[in-house]
Amino acid sequence: MVLEGRITAHTAAPVWQSALDTLARYPDRPVVVDASRVEYVDNAGLALLFDLTRRERAPGAAVELRALAPNLAALVRRYDPRDFAALGTRRHVGTLEHLGRATLHQLAYLKELSAFLGACGRALIHAHRRGVWKWGDVLDVATEAGANAVPIVLLMGFLMGVIIAFEVGLVARQFGAVIFVVNGVGVAMLRELGALMTAIVLAGRTGAAFAARIGTQKVNEELNAISTFGLDPIEFLVVPRLLALTLVVPLLTVLADVIGLAGGALVMTTFDVSFLQFHARLLDAVTAADVILGIVKAAVFGLTIGAVGCHQGLRTGAGAASVGLSATSAVVRSIVLIVVIDGLFAVVTS
Repeated sequence: MVLEGRITAHTAAPVWQSALDTLARYPDRPVVVDASRVEYVDNAGLALLFDLTRRERAPGAAVELRALAPNLAALVRRYDPRDFAALGTRRHVGTLEHLGRATLHQLAYLKELSAFLGACGRALIHAHRRGVWKWGDVLDVATEAGANAVPIVLLMGFLMGVIIAFEVGLVARQFGAVIFVVNGVGVAMLRELGALMTAIVLAGRTGAAFAARIGTQKVNEELNAISTFGLDPIEFLVVPRLLALTLVVPLLTVLADVIGLAGGALVMTTFDVSFLQFHARLLDAVTAADVILGIVKAAVFGLTIGAVGCHQGLRTGAGAASVGLSATSAVVRSIVLIVVIDGLFAVVTS
């Protein structure tokens, strides 16, 4: 058989049918396909060439492609017919196997993320040794990711303090223990909810923005341009974002703690607990260790959000849809890791 010209979706059908007829007429003889005159193939033409080479034939009656252009031959060789043979015999996968595969996938992702953090650390040390580090870049990212997030963080912190004080106060009033609601509000805000809610807000607001921005730069080949200029994309784009979030999230957490306690104190006045009583009880209920623990958590959460967002951005594939998938994945993975890390902190510090 001789193939020639351009084999595309518009011209492949008759050529394909003719080739199949030829193979059917000579089921026990080898068939040579001369592709020296093929000028161009699209996906349909590539499927034709691949189909001719993967069809089951009698022993000694194989189909051989000859004189195919090297670039097209490379595309055909990339596929293994055995990969397609397994499609029709898909076996049932049980629940435990699904769980095991998902676990292995998450462990592999954590390993990849740890390697990414190691590369970020090396880039930071390298930039510091060369003396080319610019804190102005960190401050710009901190302004965008932190200062502009103050209103939403204050709102969330205030509402959390109000909700905790009101819900717990209703139950505590039945037992005459309203004053102990202050303990719950103080410990919950300073140790857990201040850092946790701030991190979740920034994961949806900033982590997705990091992934989308870096992903768009990758799709537009701006990362390749940065590398062409001799710059390291991790040092130039990722490290400033990691440092900015690591510094900003603890500051936002302090604001959320303060406004949350203020909201709790405001609600407690409806339970006949004055601001002075709230203040005195709060000082007895919480310690400096509670405040420090919340700030340390916030710093770890900030590093996690920045690392996951930037990592997902760098993993973005081709096309606009990949950018959206990277942003979504960054939010989901960040929130999951935040909850897991918070649980680990609870176990270690209990």
